[in-house]
Amino acid sequence: MEPFFMELPRARVRVQVTGDGARTLVIIPDPPNLIEHHREVIEQLARGFRVICFELPGFGRSELRNGARFSLELQVEIMTEVLERLSARQVVLEMSCLGALAGMRLARLRPDLVERLVLAQVSTQEQMRTWARGTDICGLIHTPRVGQALVSLCRRFIARHWYTAALPEGTDARTRQRYLQPTLQSLREGGPFELASAYQALRRSETLEYGAIQQPTLLLWGRADRTHEDTSPRALLHALPHAELMEFEGCGHFPTLEKAGAYVERLRTWAGGLPG
Repeated sequence: MEPFFMELPRARVRVQVTGDGARTLVIIPDPPNLIEHHREVIEQLARGFRVICFELPGFGRSELRNGARFSLELQVEIMTEVLERLSARQVVLEMSCLGALAGMRLARLRPDLVERLVLAQVSTQEQMRTWARGTDICGLIHTPRVGQALVSLCRRFIARHWYTAALPEGTDARTRQRYLQPTLQSLREGGPFELASAYQALRRSETLEYGAIQQPTLLLWGRADRTHEDTSPRALLHALPHAELMEFEGCGHFPTLEKAGAYVERLRTWAGGLPG
């Protein structure tokens, strides 16, 4: 099925649903990645899963509406609406980086919706706040209005820089372009890129209650991710009651995409009872 738009009271969300497996896997791209970046892995996982992939409002081609203000709490509400509209229950939820913080909130609040978590390139909320500050030159992106203006002006430059840094050192130009070009096309067509709003929302969000997240959690970590050299998944591994860690040598910020075959194999085994 091709992507479609789901109209919600405070957002317009771009969604794709593939496969008809008995269990549901929800993939939420790590901005500025899009649904298109996940097509290869979706094709593999649709043999066994019903795969729902959607872009968070404020990124890709999903957008906030009716004056809605970006926040982690609102992202959780919208994720809940999407899953309920699609009759998705007890899903395996895959999210990455800052978005994974919203995924953990959803798991804590709605265990009826989320059975398991797959979280990539994320640590505790405290470490992620430190990481976000470290990526922000002079604190400009964290500054209300100034950050939004700066990101709007420089968003294509930011995207180019991001893929250069997020992929492993020595990545060939063809691979970089395979990641970069879908994002640049979305930005050229007016797709939103609420990076400043995401950073600012992280700073004002309430602290997560890690001990209340009882779902089995698979943490993924690309060890060649130069954007997270001062961040470790181990703090989150120790904070979550039922987490295990899978590390990928020679892999950057996108382990589910860069090492798709290894990820799919591990996910099938970890989730249990799924056909190969």
